[in-house]
Amino acid sequence: MQRVRDDKRLPVWCAIAALTLLGLALRIAAGRGGMWTDEAWSVVYAAQARDVLGVFTRINHDNNHHLNTLWLQAVGMQASPLLARAPAILAGTLTIPVAALLFLRRSAVGAVAAAGLFAISPIMVIYGSEARGYALMMLAALVMILLVAEAVEGRAGSVTRWIMALTAALGMLSQLTMAAPLVLLTLWVYLEKRSSVAVRGAMLETLALMGPALGAAAAAALFALVPAVVSPTGLQTGGYNPFTVRNYLLGLSKLDEWTVGWMFPAHWIAAVALLGTGAAILVRQPAMMASRARLYGILILGTPVVILVEHMGNAQFSRFYLCSAIAILLLGAEWTVRAVGGGAKNRALWAAACALFLASAFWHDRQFIELGRGHPERAIRLMADQAPQGAPVDVATYQFVAPMVVAARQADYPLALANGCAPAEFMIVARGPNSPDTLIRCGRAMRAIGWSEATDLSGDAWVLYRTQA
Repeated sequence: MQRVRDDKRLPVWCAIAALTLLGLALRIAAGRGGMWTDEAWSVVYAAQARDVLGVFTRINHDNNHHLNTLWLQAVGMQASPLLARAPAILAGTLTIPVAALLFLRRSAVGAVAAAGLFAISPIMVIYGSEARGYALMMLAALVMILLVAEAVEGRAGSVTRWIMALTAALGMLSQLTMAAPLVLLTLWVYLEKRSSVAVRGAMLETLALMGPALGAAAAAALFALVPAVVSPTGLQTGGYNPFTVRNYLLGLSKLDEWTVGWMFPAHWIAAVALLGTGAAILVRQPAMMASRARLYGILILGTPVVILVEHMGNAQFSRFYLCSAIAILLLGAEWTVRAVGGGAKNRALWAAACALFLASAFWHDRQFIELGRGHPERAIRLMADQAPQGAPVDVATYQFVAPMVVAARQADYPLALANGCAPAEFMIVARGPNSPDTLIRCGRAMRAIGWSEATDLSGDAWVLYRTQA
């Protein structure tokens, strides 16, 4: 790739700035709905922790993303959804120029393409506007990729290792899945060193570069986990689904769909496309990508291969494969550079793929923005319209307790929870494909007065019932 000349930097940065503003607008729009299950429970845990120390010592749940929890505690339970999601929106937006920086020294086209892909990719918009730690983790991961790539390519400064250590620690305190990009980057550094020096020398050089970051990450992980692990109840999890091939294929398929917007006719085809792309890049290592080809292959394959080999649970959650999503988008920027600089056939193929990506990605973004993570606040609004002085509510689906409590606090609505067969004017349950229009609760008929939809990645659908007169 040709280095970007200084006299061309201004228009390139103007394009990156415009795409960053577009990404910010999408994330703000996606952050306007109510707090869905995982976000709302994070808000509740932050309030129960009472103070800063309590965030680290009184929460024994894996839904505690520490830096995010600190923010939620600071702004309080009554904070608006946009305020609660502000750190995620900021971090998600910053991934756009950081992705561009990965290409700026090499190609103006690549820098602008990377910014565009990270700005509108649906998975980046979703997790870049959610009040949890994934956006902060992805920003830390991209900064780590940038710093490590600079070091491997011979442009590391005297303090690079310590900036990497700080980034790694902050990433781990944002979300513990930061461990994946750290380990995979370390593997990449070792393989790059091993190509020119013996095993012992490669290990020592890798340790010299990555050691501080790995040490800082380990210390941060212990600081975050030990209090929960040694608590009387131990570390609690929100839910666990054993590994199945079906769940694994579903997770990879949804990753493909929400990263590039393309939908495949079957889950296994999407999984094969993803894993095949990673393997092909790793084996062929196109010369135009230099050492980064191996990096992309490792990032795409690393987490899916480990989950498959270890049969790890919850394999259906696409958020566990965010390393792969980052690499896919970076690979898309690399392909853009090659296509634009290639022949007419390459440009035509790229133009078709680009048009499909833009149409699909914006369609997914619009769908997600309209569905608003299930809009739990609308259930409270319905109750307030029909019972403005407050009324007892049976939250029959336990996962909705926190979303209802938080939405009620944000709307200043006097919500009263009814348990068992205690009198209740309303009842809210999870919406399924066969949710009835009416049902019987403790001998009394209830009629559906409202419901919602949600996407695969973020949000829960509900049905609100009211007791019939």
